[in-house]
Amino acid sequence: MTINTVQKYNGRSLDSIEKIKAVARHIAKNKKHDDGLVIVVSAMGDTADKLIALAREAGDDLRKSEIDMLLATGDQQTVALLAIALQAAGVNAQAVAGLQTDVMVDNPYATVRCLNTSVIENVLAEGKVAVVSGFQGVGEDGDLSMAGAGGSDITAVGIAAQLEWDCEIYSESECMYTVDPSVYPGAKPIKAITYEEMMEVANLGADKIETQAIELAKKCNVKLYYGKSLEDDKSKGTYIVNKELMATQNLLVEDAPITGMGIQDEVTIFTLRNIPSDGKAVAECFRILGELGIVVDMISQQMAQDGTCTVSFSCDMEAGDQLETALTSNEIFSGIVVDREQNLAMISLVGVGMATHSGVSGKVFRVLAENGVKYYHITTSEISISVTVEMDQKLSAAIALCREFNL
Repeated sequence: MTINTVQKYNGRSLDSIEKIKAVARHIAKNKKHDDGLVIVVSAMGDTADKLIALAREAGDDLRKSEIDMLLATGDQQTVALLAIALQAAGVNAQAVAGLQTDVMVDNPYATVRCLNTSVIENVLAEGKVAVVSGFQGVGEDGDLSMAGAGGSDITAVGIAAQLEWDCEIYSESECMYTVDPSVYPGAKPIKAITYEEMMEVANLGADKIETQAIELAKKCNVKLYYGKSLEDDKSKGTYIVNKELMATQNLLVEDAPITGMGIQDEVTIFTLRNIPSDGKAVAECFRILGELGIVVDMISQQMAQDGTCTVSFSCDMEAGDQLETALTSNEIFSGIVVDREQNLAMISLVGVGMATHSGVSGKVFRVLAENGVKYYHITTSEISISVTVEMDQKLSAAIALCREFNL
């Protein structure tokens, strides 16, 4: 049976010539003659950090155009080396640079907008394996532009969607876990997880796969697999699919309210009090957030009897520094009290089973109370509950919740 797949390898899986050659040998061993294969790669290891450091040594004016051109050399290096290693292992492979794939990216945040796979399809039609750069794209001005964080994940899923193939993402981790094993050593492997759950977990602290890539996979119904590089046993990894595919391919797991936990460190909460009810200050606040590119969570608003309102939201601490400066220097916030609670962690429980299991919220509050954990802010969605706690109580809170929900 012919198997057509897009495989993405992260930089840590390819951070030495030895690892590149090992990946090439692994591909050569497993690829059958008629199998279609596209490989998407990132720059080797910490190449990007080293290139940025060199740029800073060269000068202070680090413009995006030059930085993008510099970073592209790191991706091109990996693409070329893996293609050479594949050829040495007996696999007919061809390197394809980002500009050749016509990955269109939107600035200033460099998110992938559309993708042209015609060059890749031509390479595949010649019976070759296409080795593709994961981060490179073309901006609206026609110049090379690097896709943002997680760009190689998005590129891989985008190619898979265009070709109507499955997509496999490989890293140093064996699978997705119910919680980060460094936080809770008893964490369990996740055999399968829905797109919706994975998007929530990724948004709320788990950084295995870029959220936009999961969103694209859901939209285009791309079957995703996450596993360890060089591992032959696919049962050890995690499938990210829709609920229907779980049922038809025997991927259904135990019916439990919680599938996994996401944890975000260094969270800050802003609370704006005494806001006039005309909405102008709130609108200006969120305009500033958008202008600064700050992603917020846990938004809430309460109306007071005197007609004013209070608005609270959370963001990461680094973004909070920018925002505090912008708010305090803006006249529209004169007379509005801006409070900021720092050094918090956000713990999020995620699971589609919440819709059919009652009492989840009650258990969360009981566990936190029994363990003396003070929480500052709570938000819920149909499939998640998130609470912010002090950083020094993060571990005790996470472990207690893991034990309560058998994660």
